[in-house]
Amino acid sequence: MKKIIAGATFLILFLLSGPGFAQEDKIVRIAIETVRVHMRIPREMEVRFVEKKKSPIPGFYSVKLLILAPDREIPAIAYVDEAGEKVILGSLIIKGENVAAKEAGEPRPRKFDMGQFELEKSPIRGNPGAKLTIVEFSNFRCSYCQLSWAKMERMLENHPQMIRYVFKHFPLQSLQGAFELSEIAASAQVLGDGAFWMIHDFFFSPEGQVIIREDVNIVIRKVEAILRESGFNVKVFQTALEQGRGKKRVMEDMAIGNKIPVTGTPALIINGDFIKEEFNEKVLERYLRK
Repeated sequence: MKKIIAGATFLILFLLSGPGFAQEDKIVRIAIETVRVHMRIPREMEVRFVEKKKSPIPGFYSVKLLILAPDREIPAIAYVDEAGEKVILGSLIIKGENVAAKEAGEPRPRKFDMGQFELEKSPIRGNPGAKLTIVEFSNFRCSYCQLSWAKMERMLENHPQMIRYVFKHFPLQSLQGAFELSEIAASAQVLGDGAFWMIHDFFFSPEGQVIIREDVNIVIRKVEAILRESGFNVKVFQTALEQGRGKKRVMEDMAIGNKIPVTGTPALIINGDFIKEEFNEKVLERYLRK
């Protein structure tokens, strides 16, 4: 132990001895909870167990974890003693080498399986067979989402055959009335994607942004009028809304978004990559060149 120098490390003492857990389960559980608390990992973000083995510190296990941020996978190492009472986080320097950093490895971009987004359930704009798929989690009470759609609409006009755009509902609880608007639009989708996009475009229009701030019953009557004028069966829309079919669709989208996790809107995934930078023509061109 004299050869081990802890640089930028801290030792945490645990009194946890949760009955009913196997010793291995307890070690991993303590490692995960310690990393969550002391690295301030949001509760909605997954911390995944990777590996547990004997560590260079006598009497301690080395537990490798993976923190799944929306855009990248961040490895972390926690050293937990065999009794599950002490945890060391941070750098571990042995003979001048940062063993903890070497064990953990470098963060890497996160790649999502596009199958997990259940694209077939969502309204699609553009070319269904395009090689470039953009999934956007959005909501109608978000001004940034309105701006995002204005950009996206221009891109779809400029590259009609190159893009498949998929809309996902993600109404934020902090925006009053956002869920009801998503529920209304999702109920219109029962009439077909054409009906959904008609309501989608209206909600994001200047006139629509005024209407959606009115009482929800006024919004519903306006939507019914739009659908009726275009020859859609308003009764089908009303039944879907009353029976909760729109609500169910919104909840399904939110469940998918929470697994990423989506923490704000708009949130875009392009061919499996979560886009943290501003999405513009330059970024689009980079993906189109691929």
